Amino acid sequence: MRKLLMVLSLLIGVNTFGDGFKIGLGGYCPVGFVKAGKQVFGSPQFASEYNGTTYYNSSPEAKAMFDKEPNVYVNAIKYVGYCATGVSMGKKLESDPSHFSQSGGNVYFFSSKEAKAMFDKEPAKFIAKADVEWTKLSKK
Repeated sequence: MRKLLMVLSLLIGVNTFGDGFKIGLGGYCPVGFVKAGKQVFGSPQFASEYNGTTYYNSSPEAKAMFDKEPNVYVNAIKYVGYCATGVSMGKKLESDPSHFSQSGGNVYFFSSKEAKAMFDKEPAKFIAKADVEWTKLSKK
């Protein structure tokens, strides 16, 4: 049953199951996003745990990098993976890890191609707004 839940979780973002089991980034490799700027599918074989969330890495090397400094990778994923454009508008919208951009060494996810396109036109503007709104949203 747990394997079935893990497979299903790969289809959507961060998931929580009844036993508290969470998979981050929809099963995509955090090292791939942060270091390579690529969407790379992770594997349960190279799983790492950090702050109650399981992250799937794409290789033994990616797992070693993540395990050495997990906070570097987790903190680079801004707004806990919520849509950056939505956050800039004061909304927590679920994101799709296939829609992402990098700016200033950070990774921003989006709920749609359109949200990503809006952000990509003026990233600094959206980041400034989202940082202010995230402070409010994260207190709720």
